[in-house]
Amino acid sequence: MKLFLTLFASVAIAIPVRAAFFTNGASADSFTRSNAPTLNYGGAGSLSVSGPTATNGSGAVNGASDSFIRFNTAIMITSFDFQFGAGNWVIGGVKLRVTEMGAPPNNVFNRGIGAFEIRWITNDTWTEGTGTPVIPTTTGITYNTEPNFLTVGSDASLGIFTNAGTDGNISFPLALPAVLVNDLKAGGEVGFYLKAVDSGTGFTFNSRTFMTNSARPFLEISAAPRPGITSVSMMGTDVVLTATNGANGGTYYVLASTNLAEPFSQWSPVATNVLTANGDFSITATNAASADAPSQQFFILETQ
Repeated sequence: MKLFLTLFASVAIAIPVRAAFFTNGASADSFTRSNAPTLNYGGAGSLSVSGPTATNGSGAVNGASDSFIRFNTAIMITSFDFQFGAGNWVIGGVKLRVTEMGAPPNNVFNRGIGAFEIRWITNDTWTEGTGTPVIPTTTGITYNTEPNFLTVGSDASLGIFTNAGTDGNISFPLALPAVLVNDLKAGGEVGFYLKAVDSGTGFTFNSRTFMTNSARPFLEISAAPRPGITSVSMMGTDVVLTATNGANGGTYYVLASTNLAEPFSQWSPVATNVLTANGDFSITATNAASADAPSQQFFILETQ
């Protein structure tokens, strides 16, 4: 039997004990208001995600608000490359970390606990602007212009979340679709769009221009060494793969196919191993080389 071996490592790593973390401050952020659709608030010091029926501190309905945040990941690439080797790492998790203001004193901002969505957006060319609640401007993104930066069918949902409604730090673990992972690893600008799901949501949090640096928005990204196959051998009718850079608690799969061009989602799982230690490990595909097995197979190692 001919055995052909290639490696595929997904971006999801369960409990990556050997992970490294990088915390990235925002490079731009702004919010828009349906009640002031031509005005910009990019220099407000806070961001707002609000539904159309949310009320401000005076109890007045104040209209919907959406927020945009952007992060540059160039330094993240340099950091992970230094720790693990150029490209020898996979992203295991991403969190958006913000500091909520439960009772904002300015009536431009609404209050109220409710659900909202965070989306990765394809278009990062929006302009932050310099407007404030006291002196809004037209120099950046506005409620009327925000549709120009949203791309149906290309932007991706990263989850539905709920604010706490009180002062304090809050983190949102984001989903990891391939478009987000690829954008993070490109080392450029990565943009997010936050929009209320519930009509009464009134979520206010500090922006990148807030006076206290530690209370500004941050993107926390974790990465772990990319697993690599070091050898493949046969023991009777079994195929044994030996690999390195395993993570304690990580689940590793061997997938097989007779067609190298077949999409990975269509490959069949033939072995699983949950690691109990970091470092080198082996995984056995039982009877993968039996007389009944195809004469030519390809194997991939996947982590999840």
